[in-house]
Amino acid sequence: MQSFSFDSGIYMLELFMFKPGRIEIGARGKEVFPPGYYYYIGTAQNNLNARLERHCSDYKNSHWHIDYLLEEAVIQEVLAWPKDAEWECRLAGKLLEREESRVVSSGFGASDCSCSTHLIFFPRKLSRDYIEEVIEL
Repeated sequence: MQSFSFDSGIYMLELFMFKPGRIEIGARGKEVFPPGYYYYIGTAQNNLNARLERHCSDYKNSHWHIDYLLEEAVIQEVLAWPKDAEWECRLAGKLLEREESRVVSSGFGASDCSCSTHLIFFPRKLSRDYIEEVIEL
């Protein structure tokens, strides 16, 4: 996993599910996830690199919603920016504005805010140019 020169900010995990999965997400119970791309947005205002290392590790106790999904999904890319915590919700909201976006799991990763989700599904991969354009807004 790459290491970032900053250790505080927001991050995005680009995940891919090769086949549909019925995954138990802790106390939420089993949820159905279709195949395709998922973009998970999180924040680590301290120890960002350690958080990302944990997400990329195969050996961890499941604690957060994303931990359960990572048992089935494959991380394709890890992106991070030295932005304040409020950007976590801004980025999720911007991705949800795209016509082809879909909320597969309401409230996923968003238990401490009013967002509908921090896990956004897309049938196709988002371009890096689009992501960079959104983060600069």
